[in-house]
Amino acid sequence: MSKEDLTTRHLEEILKQIDSQPELEAYLETPGTVSPYHSFREYFLSLPKVQAIPRTKLYELADIERSYCYHILSGTKIPGRDKILRLCIAAKLDQQETRQALESGGAAPLYARSRRDAVISFAINNKCSVLETNELLNDMGLEVLQ
Repeated sequence: MSKEDLTTRHLEEILKQIDSQPELEAYLETPGTVSPYHSFREYFLSLPKVQAIPRTKLYELADIERSYCYHILSGTKIPGRDKILRLCIAAKLDQQETRQALESGGAAPLYARSRRDAVISFAINNKCSVLETNELLNDMGLEVLQ
């Protein structure tokens, strides 16, 4: 089975059938079943799009205070969902990369049935800046990214 065939639903079904530690260990070692990244920082900094942006420019694009952003990227602070989204939008990550970043950071994925998340998804798909994303959210009467 290819990595693309391993949908979350399919993996959940496989997990339901696991009833021993050796089976669990085999599952965890199967490529494509679990994220190889242990944190948002580890995943985010592994991306070529992120590596191509100077840190000072990334802080500016994300509109996150420089020292706080430094702490996030050094691993001394754990970012919340909105900060992860700000950094993903600043780096122009696509939907898949953003989903993985949120997952790696232990944050909820974007949910298509949520008005706010739908606007954020639109902004990601259209390569909007953080400022443009917040303007869209504000125009729609929704909470801006904090």
